[in-house]
Order: sequence, then C-alpha cells, then structure tokens
Amino acid sequence: MSKKVKEEVEDELLGKIKELSYYRYALDESSIIAITDQKGIINHVNDNFCKISKYSREELLGKDHRIINSGYHKKEFIKYLWRTIAQGKIWKGELKNRAKDGTAYWVDTTIVPFLDNKGKPYQYVAIRSDITERKKAEEELLKKIKEISDYKYALDESSIVAITDQKGIITHVNDNFCKISKYSREELLGQDHRIINSAYHSSEFIKELWQTIANGKVWKGELKNKAKDGTAYWVDTTIVPFLNEHGKPYQYVAIRSDISERKKGEEKIAKMLINTEYQNKQLVDFCNIVSHNLRAPLVNISMLLDYAESTEDQDEKTEVLKRVKPVINHLNGILDELVESLQVRQDSEIESNIINLKETTEKTLVAFEGQIKLYKAKIRMDFSEVNTIFYPQRYIDSILTNLISNALKYKSPDRNITITIKTRNEPDGVVLSIADNGLGIDLELHKHNMFKIRKVFHKHPESKGFGLFMTKTQVEAMGGHIWVDSTPNKGSTFYIQFKPQPS
Repeated sequence: MSKKVKEEVEDELLGKIKELSYYRYALDESSIIAITDQKGIINHVNDNFCKISKYSREELLGKDHRIINSGYHKKEFIKYLWRTIAQGKIWKGELKNRAKDGTAYWVDTTIVPFLDNKGKPYQYVAIRSDITERKKAEEELLKKIKEISDYKYALDESSIVAITDQKGIITHVNDNFCKISKYSREELLGQDHRIINSAYHSSEFIKELWQTIANGKVWKGELKNKAKDGTAYWVDTTIVPFLNEHGKPYQYVAIRSDISERKKGEEKIAKMLINTEYQNKQLVDFCNIVSHNLRAPLVNISMLLDYAESTEDQDEKTEVLKRVKPVINHLNGILDELVESLQVRQDSEIESNIINLKETTEKTLVAFEGQIKLYKAKIRMDFSEVNTIFYPQRYIDSILTNLISNALKYKSPDRNITITIKTRNEPDGVVLSIADNGLGIDLELHKHNMFKIRKVFHKHPESKGFGLFMTKTQVEAMGGHIWVDSTPNKGSTFYIQFKPQPS
C-alpha cells in the first residue's frame, strides 16, 4: 500500500471515529445511557443516568438494575424483557424506576444487545429518555377518565339519561329511560322527544325550553311525559347543551329523575287545600244563610213573647200564643231546609249509579201528570245524544223535580206551556238543559240572587225560594255546574253540566 493511500485510509478512519464521537456526545447529552455486561452488571453510566437516579457513578458501577427497581412491574414482565435481549433481540418499552431518594420516574427504554462472533450477547446498551411528566399526565388523564366513568356509572344508576343531537334526535338513552318510558332502546333511537309528549304542557312552554337550550343555556324544570302504555309520569329535568368551538350546541344531555310520586302527593295536598277552602266557604255561606233567615222569625217570636208578658189581658195573651205557633212552624221549616242542604254538602260518599235519563224523567213527570193535563203542557224530550250518566239517583230525581216544578209553577198566562228537556255532549262533560216558555226572570235584577236560599222572583203561594238553592247544592256537591239563561215574558233555560263521566 502506498503512503498516499495509507494516509487517505487513516484520514477516513479518523473522520469516522470523529463522527461516531459526535453521535456518542449527542446521545450522552440527550439520553440516559447505561451499559451492562451479559450478566446485567453495570459497567458504564452517563451523567444523565446519575442525575435522574440520584445515585453517583461509584454507587452504580458494579451493581445490576435492581438498584433502581421500583417493584412496579410484574415478574413476568421483567422475565420477558431478559429473555428477549438474551436472544440477541432489541427490547423496547416503558419502565418505572425508583431513584435513591425513593421518588419514582418513568423512562422510555431501548435495550440493544451487542453480540460476539458467535452471535451471543456480551453486553447490553440501554438508551432511555425521561417520560415522567408524560406518564404523570397520562395517569392524571386516566384518573380523570375513571372519575368521569364513575360519575357516568353513578348517573346511569340514579338518573334517567338521554342524549340528542342539535336537532333533538335521540342518539343515546340509558336503561332507566327505557324502564320509565316503557319503550325499548331500538324504539327510541332516531326519534325525538315527541314520542313521549303527554300534550300536558303548552306550546309556549315547550318553545321557551328550546329557545333556552338553543342559546347554549341550561334549562331546568318539571315535565309531564307519557309512557308507551299511555300512563303519565313526571320527571325533574335538567337539559345541558354541549357547545362546539363556535359556542353553538352540537348535542344536548337531558338528566331526569322520577318525581311522579311527589307530584301525586302535591296533587292530593292541592285537592285537600281546595276542598278545605271550599268547605270553609260553604261554612261561611251557611252561617250567613242561618244568620239571615233565622233572624226575622226569632225577632218576631221575641216581640210576640215580650208583648204577651207585658199584657194582663188573658185573651190578648191567648191571641199572641196563636200567632207564635205559625212563626215557630215557619222557623222549623227553615231549619229543616238548612239541615237538608248541609247534609248534601257533607254527603261526599253518596252512591252513584248509571242513570237512564229518559226513564228517570218519565217517572218524574208522572208526579206532575195532573198539572200537565190541566195546563195542556207540551213536554218534549231529546236524549238521543246522551241518555245515561253516572250520578246519585236521589240527586237527579230532586234536580228534575225542582226544575220541572218551577217550569209548571211559573207558566205564562198568555200561552200554553212547553217544556223541552234534552242532553248534549260537551268537552267538559254532559250538559242537561230544561227550557220553558214561562214568565222568565229578569237576570239584570236577580242574577246575584238566582240560587240563594229563600229568594223568589215571582209571586206564587207555593214559592219558598228553596228549590233552586237545593238544586245548585246537589249539582256542585258532585263537581258539576249550573247556570240559567232567561228573558222576562219569554221563558227560562236551566243548564246543568255534569263532570266528565267515567269511561
């Protein structure tokens, strides 16, 4: 080999050595390096290894990697690692080690076996990079994911959950949603919430709900829904909009809890309060009636007795006593009427039956057969639309008797009387009407006294002013409503609306 060629070879070799030196420098500066013999005894560590492990080089050399073993990895994991490199294969993975002060650190590790001429490892070079912060972030993320998963589990177990897209199409429901709605998951997915709409809430209510969540705001409230079998249920609801990067909702999560039993309790309490208020009003009305209607007879009796005591004339005393008896009889009549009306108000458990209105009306008219013939009255009946109601027999007999009696009693002297009795179906219940062409009533004058006790609107020897009062009492005791249309000298029509009938 010539001198020139030799020099060129040496220069090239020196260049390669220098290049390798740069690589080693770069590796030492950037990585954690350790070299062990084939038995795993450390014979070289770089500064980065000492720095992260917090051991000095003297403490590490001659030891194996058990000095930094954290005990985190299972024996099978470590066994597999050694089996891999002992076979001359490169091992890559993540290791959790422990520093001298007990703190843990993570390293992304590549272990490269160096092989002899027989293909057997004679040393191992471990190149590591510190990934402790990344692992902490991952662990924190996993912790958050688990925490969220736990929250989701708790939410799914305790609440009724549904997720919809921005158009309100259901994309997820949990088991509780299926259970309370009685729909399967397959029946719900792809539908919107109209599938459980009970039609209880007004369109304005629903519109306000959608406006709130569409604007990215949380909506809270109570909703009445309808299950697949038609039963209603109430849910306390929170709807949370999930917003995209533009602040627009891309989905809605509805979290509900079943409050059906609570709402039933509230309804019962409300009915009790209304009933109590109604009973208190009745009591006040009754006291006013008693005060108004008993005062005059009692004052009359008191005056007559005072006069009897003041006179010495026996004939006058006898005459006074004769006058007291009719007043007492009148007083007894008033008391009987008041007791009867009070009994109706308290008789909330009176038995109701299916009433055939045509048959009942015909039986009632039998009692007025003489007057009907005498007055040549025409009776017209039309029960073609509704012929049966569920009502107390005693009350319907009394109502028909009082209204038919009044129609005959207050007939016009100028024309033959006609009484028309018919029924019709209304959304709020069956309406019974009894119309006549009699004297009529001036409602402008008497409207506020129409159904008060002892109020009469025409002179008649049999007028007591109790029939309409009792009729109103019986109608309202069963949850109904009574009113009248009347024109003087043309006639009157009384309307009774019964509460909706059981199906």
